[in-house]
Amino acid sequence: MGNETKISRYVDQAELATFLRDLADAVESGGKDEFACVDEFSKLKISIKNEFGQLALKAKFKSALPCDEPGAKTGSGEPAKPKYKQIKKRMRSSFKMLVKLIHEGEAPPEEAVRSFLEDSALMVTYPGYGDEYYESYSQACEAFKDAFESGDVDRMHETIDVIVHEKSRCHAKYD
Repeated sequence: MGNETKISRYVDQAELATFLRDLADAVESGGKDEFACVDEFSKLKISIKNEFGQLALKAKFKSALPCDEPGAKTGSGEPAKPKYKQIKKRMRSSFKMLVKLIHEGEAPPEEAVRSFLEDSALMVTYPGYGDEYYESYSQACEAFKDAFESGDVDRMHETIDVIVHEKSRCHAKYD
């Protein structure tokens, strides 16, 4: 199944209402079959068009982890590492939010900070993608974590700017 689900079909008004109720229930309490993993979506898109009396329903949702492998393990019993590209894509989203909110003088949500810092810690375990920058980047992330935990938005601003600088240095060479 992977981490993306697509639904496409024609429905009438009653079927649409049922679909939306089922989707809402799955988002609230977990789903199965076509709604598996929708409760942990990272992206959800619904399109409904009235086409000659029939409603063309399209839904697409993406979860952070593959739905068919919850808690997937490697042969050694360790959790399976996601692909480097997947980590970078997740980081792009959380990092964008962190920078925007902090530069607007607001503390970012804890979930975004946690996600970014966990992904950062995982990212630096992949060899060959800027190893020489990993230590200084990790130190910058640790300083940001301390600033976030203190609740000091000015310190968060300073430390997120250091991360931006470290990211730019690495990407100038490796992107």
